[in-house]
Formats: sequence, structure tokens, C-alpha cells
Amino acid sequence: MFTTIWNLLKPEYRERGIFVGIAAFCKTLLDFTGVAALIPILIVLLGDKPDKKLALMLCTGVLLFILIKNGIGLFITRYQTRFLLSLYKYFSYQLFRSYYHRGLLFLKGNNTSKLANEVNFVCYAFSLNVLQQILSLFCSSLLVFFMVLALLIWAPLAGALLCMGFVPLVFFYIRYIKQRARQYGKEEIEVRREQARTVIEAFRGFCELEINQAYPVLEKSFLQGLDRINECRMRMTMIGTAPSLISEASIVLGLALLILAGNGDLSIVSGVFAVAAFRMIPAMRSILGSWTSIRNYSYCLDILKDGLKDESTLPPTEVEPLSFCREIMVEDLHFSYTQGNEILTGINLSIKKGERIGIKGYSGVGKSTLFHLMLGFFPPEKGRICIDGKELNGRNLSSWHRLIGYVPQEIFIMKGTLAQNIALGMEDISESRIWDVLEQVQLREWAETLPQGIHSSLGEFGSQISGGQKQRIGIARALYKRAEILFFDEATSSLDNKTEEEINHAIQDLSETHSELTIITIAHRESSLRSCHRIITL
Repeated sequence: MFTTIWNLLKPEYRERGIFVGIAAFCKTLLDFTGVAALIPILIVLLGDKPDKKLALMLCTGVLLFILIKNGIGLFITRYQTRFLLSLYKYFSYQLFRSYYHRGLLFLKGNNTSKLANEVNFVCYAFSLNVLQQILSLFCSSLLVFFMVLALLIWAPLAGALLCMGFVPLVFFYIRYIKQRARQYGKEEIEVRREQARTVIEAFRGFCELEINQAYPVLEKSFLQGLDRINECRMRMTMIGTAPSLISEASIVLGLALLILAGNGDLSIVSGVFAVAAFRMIPAMRSILGSWTSIRNYSYCLDILKDGLKDESTLPPTEVEPLSFCREIMVEDLHFSYTQGNEILTGINLSIKKGERIGIKGYSGVGKSTLFHLMLGFFPPEKGRICIDGKELNGRNLSSWHRLIGYVPQEIFIMKGTLAQNIALGMEDISESRIWDVLEQVQLREWAETLPQGIHSSLGEFGSQISGGQKQRIGIARALYKRAEILFFDEATSSLDNKTEEEINHAIQDLSETHSELTIITIAHRESSLRSCHRIITL
């Protein structure tokens, strides 16, 4: 585990981790010294002639030391926590970037709710429930070691009996409980993930669920999920009580052995033993609790290791320039989602700059797949796509995307304002350009009626606007970035005839006013392809 964690860290985090470990060691020494400082007071009070004045002076000195010790400890704890939270930020960012840049095929082949959970919760749990617990385990184990060693040196019998008390119980805990803790923890995380998926499906599929009167089935599934979560939590709670039981029982057992084996005056020895036990009980509880947490959340390391293993998916640091002045060439293109089942076979076509091209064919023939290949989202299995003679690849893909506007059937509307959705991904937004493109897609009058104009929110996933408005926003988005090629993927298939006609009219106006604009359209309806120069049938 430690080797894997070490390999996942950047050199700067490794260096900081060493300093965090040294700081933890210093904090443990201070904690041990704080306990040891109580021993002189105890010896004075339990002696034959207790000196109250000396005891009070010692108490004052120890109190002052404890205040200083806790101040230093607070500073060290803050330093450690800041380091752990920076690791959470680092891992979450790296995993998010890795998943995003693996591309559309990866995202389509995985549950996005699961990926989101891994980017957010898993990274947080790994930092706070694994790394922090490893640090806590190290500190608590070191403290127990120092205290047992001190007891063995000062009172060998007491130290030996203390070891005899807790070693067998700790061994029993690790041997019989740790595996169950890991299993129960993994089950609980999986159940919570399924429960989150049920809630998301219920809210997103509200209309279909209501029409089909499917809510009772969904409600039953939700309640069953709650029962499973409660059951898992109950089992984890029961296991969580074990560290407290074992730590307290071991101290009492050690004290009983001391009474049985000791002889003479046991007052000072038992007093020291009690002081040691006072600090060792929470330390041992922390050791066992940390061990349970590490075992419980150790699966997070497997997810991180798998998620961050492939650096080849990340975009290249150097981007090759790409321009579109003549044509797009598709040469002998082959592609399949599963081996042996080709969707596209031997596709060849040429699209000149300024052309309006229509692509049609029955559902499942590969129209959208061809688009995704031309957009650079899918890698061809065979053949190539060239822009002005330059083959499209990972090094020039970013340059290619700067030239493209993409309008799918379902327009992506993010949480934000109308202006932010049109100037998607741009921080410096030109309001005059926003109003210009709204005029071109015939949305200016509508935008002027909004409460805050172009700064009005569109609601979650664009819930406050119509399908036709979403499509026009998609076109406006392409115009705002001054795209040279527009890809329309079934952009009007879900619209009514009137709205479709308006959108088609807007596209035709664009092609007439921007003669250099290349437009490639996928459509089922012939009416959507009327303005095309050529129609390609797959």
C-alpha cells in the first residue's frame, strides 16, 4: 500500500509528506512528554511524606508545558490537515482530468454517476479516511511504543504485564474483524452509490415514470435501498465499538495481572500504570479505529491507481496548428464498437470548404458515429481523416476543435446565464457579440424579454426554455466562437414542424450570409436537407 501511494505522488508531495511525518513524530514526542511530566507529581503525592508545596509547583510547571505543547500540536495538526486536503485536491483534479481526456468512448462505456462519485467522494475518502488514518495510526502506535518502553525500563514487570494484556486482544481484532470491516465498508459504499442512482433516475425520468405509473416500483426500490444502507451502517457501528472494548479491556486485564503478580507496595507502580493507561486507552482506540478505517476505504487506492495509470490519454503539451482552406478528406474509414462488428466500412468522401452537405440513412447505420470520427471524438480503426492534407490526430485535435461548431440533438445547457451558455468556456464575454449572434438566430426579441436579459439563468439543464430555443442557442454558440464548419447532428428531429422550419430557415440564412461557412447536417427528414448542395446516403 505504501509503495503504491508513494508512486502516485508527485515529487513535491513526497517531500512534503516526509516533513509531515517528521512533524507527526515531534507531536508524538510532545504527547509522551506531557504524560511523563505527570509522573513526578504522582511520586511526590504517593510518597511517605507528601510535599504539597512542591506538588503545586510541579503542577504549575506541567500546566504551562501542556499549554505550550497543545499550541504547538495545534499548529502541527493544521499543517497536516492542509497537506491532506491539498492531496484531496490533487487526486480529485488528476482523476477528473484523466477521465475527461479518455474521451467519448470511455464516457459512453461507463456509468457517469459512478465516475462522478469516484472523482469527488472516493478522492476525499482516500485523503481523509486512508491517508489521515495512516498518519493517526503512526502517531498512536509510536506513542504506545514510547509508553510501553518507558514502563519496561522503569518498572519491567508492569510493562510486561501491560503487553500481555493488550497484545492478544489486538491480535484477535486484526485476525477476525478487519476483513469483515473491509467487506461491510465496501458494501455500504456500493449501496449508497445505487441509492444515488435511483434518486437521479427518479428526478430525470419524472414524466415517463408518472405516465407509466411506475413510481410505486421506484419507491419500493428506494425503501429497500434505505434498509440496506441502515443494515450496513448498523454492522459498521457494531464493529466500530470493538476498539473501545479491546483497549479498555486490555488495560484492566494488565492491571489485574499486575495485582496478581506484584508484591510489596504497589501504590506508586499502580499509580504510574493508571496514568499510562489514561493515555494509552484513547491511543489504542485510535490505532484500532484507524486500522478499521484504512481497511474499510483501502479500495479507494485501487480506484486511484487504475484511474491515474494511463497518462497517454492526456492532451499533448504542444499543439500543432491546423487551418481549413480547401477540403475535408475521409479516406477508407473503418470503425467498430466491438471487434468484428464494423459500423462503418471503407467510407470515402470529400467535403469542400463552403459546401452544405447532408447525410442520411436509417437508424443505426452509423451517421452519428461518422460525425464523432470527423469531430475527433473516436479514433479510426483503419483509414484517416485529413484537413487540407493534414491527418487529424491528437496533436492537432485542439486546433481542429477551434474551427468547429457542433449542434447535437440534445443541446448541452450548463447551469448559468444565457450569455455564459452562448460563450461556453470563455471567461471574457463580449455582450455586443452575444446580441449580434442572438439577432442572427432570431432570439434577440426573446432575450430582451428575460428579467435580466442575457444575464438571466436558464435553469438546470435548460429547464426554463423550449427545445427550439435550445437549438438556436446551440447555433448561436457556434457563431459566437466564429466556427468555420458547423456539424448538425439530428438537430431538429425532436422539434415540431413549425419550429423545425424556423431552424432550417435560420440555417439557410446563415449559409447565404456566410458563404465561406461549411455546413454538414445529419437528418432523417428530407425537409431538413433542402438547402444542401449534396446528400450522402449511408
